[in-house]
Amino acid sequence: MAKLNLNQFKENANKIIQEKATQGLFAESQNRLITLELEMLQANPFPIRLNNSSFDTLCESIEKFGQLEPIIICKVQNSYQILDGHARKNALEQIGAESALCMEINISQNEAVYYPFLLNDGKGLDTFEKAYYLERLRASGKTLKEIEKNLPMHTDAFPSYNFEYNLFDVLQNNTAITYNNLLEISNIEDETLRDETLEHIVQKLINQREISHYLLKVKETLLGSKFVLKNDGVKIKKSAHKISMDFDERNLSEDDRKKIYAFMTSF
Repeated sequence: MAKLNLNQFKENANKIIQEKATQGLFAESQNRLITLELEMLQANPFPIRLNNSSFDTLCESIEKFGQLEPIIICKVQNSYQILDGHARKNALEQIGAESALCMEINISQNEAVYYPFLLNDGKGLDTFEKAYYLERLRASGKTLKEIEKNLPMHTDAFPSYNFEYNLFDVLQNNTAITYNNLLEISNIEDETLRDETLEHIVQKLINQREISHYLLKVKETLLGSKFVLKNDGVKIKKSAHKISMDFDERNLSEDDRKKIYAFMTSF
């Protein structure tokens, strides 16, 4: 089990309480620090962190220094729901720990769905993660008016992605695909091509170099046969031969220029 740096843990926990209290999140919530078995911690129905590229570093840190930041939870019947700290729980499981130190706060279930965002908004969430979280709130029956009342966000500020699958499930169960792959796939407008792309990557379990090549081919199909995308620029097809060149709008027609700009900025 990971060694706990108790003094550092308490210092971090108190710092979190003080910072969040100033935002009104923890006011009069009867916070308390408790130790719980990991099996008692249930995932929040609306987790927000998709991009977990630093997970290995987190595991190494906890194994070396112990758990320095509490998992924030609320009571749900006979178990506890994670509001912030899914990666910490997974890291503790990864290194063989059986329990975790947690901060319990007293909030309602209606409030709990908004806390994953409120507790992570200042931690570098990107637009894609926020948009996916918003999409799931709306799918659960939350209205835009309700969401904007409870969260510091303008719902019309997010670009439109195509979410037709559980991204957390895909990332957890298919190691061949990355967060950036899912972001690219979710930008594909054509539903059939989008599903075929995901299926191709997941089922064939191809490596990252092959995935990157495949996604370039998908983009090429979307753009049309006149253009061939390459990692280092764009090749323009002219007549019966291809001319390799850097993207230079001076050599393109107005229509071609608009198509390329619209396509490039969508990814």
